[in-house]
Amino acid sequence: MIVHQGTQRDIKPDVYDVLLGKFKADAAPLFNRLRRLPDSPDATLFNWPADKRDTPSTDGAVEGRRYDQANVINHGNRDRLYGRMHYIKEEIGVGEVSEGNQVFGTNGKAEYAYEMDAALIKTIDSADYVIVGGQEAQAGNKNDAFRTRGLERLIVDTAGIAVQTDSQTIVPAAFRPAAAQIQSLTVTGGDYTLTEDMLNAPFESVFNVLKAKIDMDVWCTTTYKKKVTKMGLLAPTVADMTVVRRFNQNAVDMKIVATVDTYHGDFGKARFDLEPWMRTDTGTQKTEAFGLEMSYGGLRMRTAPGVKNLPDQAAGKEGYTQCMFGLQLTPIYQAAWRRDS
Repeated sequence: MIVHQGTQRDIKPDVYDVLLGKFKADAAPLFNRLRRLPDSPDATLFNWPADKRDTPSTDGAVEGRRYDQANVINHGNRDRLYGRMHYIKEEIGVGEVSEGNQVFGTNGKAEYAYEMDAALIKTIDSADYVIVGGQEAQAGNKNDAFRTRGLERLIVDTAGIAVQTDSQTIVPAAFRPAAAQIQSLTVTGGDYTLTEDMLNAPFESVFNVLKAKIDMDVWCTTTYKKKVTKMGLLAPTVADMTVVRRFNQNAVDMKIVATVDTYHGDFGKARFDLEPWMRTDTGTQKTEAFGLEMSYGGLRMRTAPGVKNLPDQAAGKEGYTQCMFGLQLTPIYQAAWRRDS
């Protein structure tokens, strides 16, 4: 009998040894967008000054009044806010024998090079996750991890300030967002409603603090972004919503553009962008969108994401990735749309 497909032994398996596609840099958009600020000399505690404009007066003044120290009014409302650095470190290593093996799925790279690239991508993703995360600030040392406070616990009003348990870095009352800057989203049956009034309420409140029109970047979940886009496709009626299809349609290019990326409203301008790591941990992250006035913050950068290779110790190739920064953002000029469950 001839050897046929059913009896032939040890047929070489087909492996198309190419990893299709590649990781995209915009997977960590907020980390990439926040401006880099100078390093802090103390990783456990850094601070920055904040100020609020004075309340104007309608009193007027009399003519000819000479200078008198009793009439002097002190101006400004300066205070200092505090934060802590966050340290990310991930060890990598490949044994001296394994490094010489030929493996699938590395696009021709040696095992250590593949591990190094993958670890660096994870470090950058982790940095982005830290910024929107629900972790509380913690002073690091040999036994305790260095942690910066994530936006989930930073942008809270006085009613919610109890989530800030790190006593040295609690935001002073004068620089906390007003209650109206944090819109509550009531969840019913696993979903919530987002109306245009609910979208605008935090914008109006921030305008009242800034006394100027907003220029805000709104970082949001996919659910929130779809609800904003629907505001351009649907109009409210007495009983429900009616389709109005406010989008661009180009028959020549066979394109339909049905998205809202920029909103020009009564209180200024807001740009909407997706943040992939929001609500990653639904137990600690309730926020569907953060509205950030980016000029009032940044990252206190000590170590940009990178790889350190260790000397050969006759045990294969060893190294680690690291990144260290602190989130610095003045909360009073920020906004959030947060689920109630």
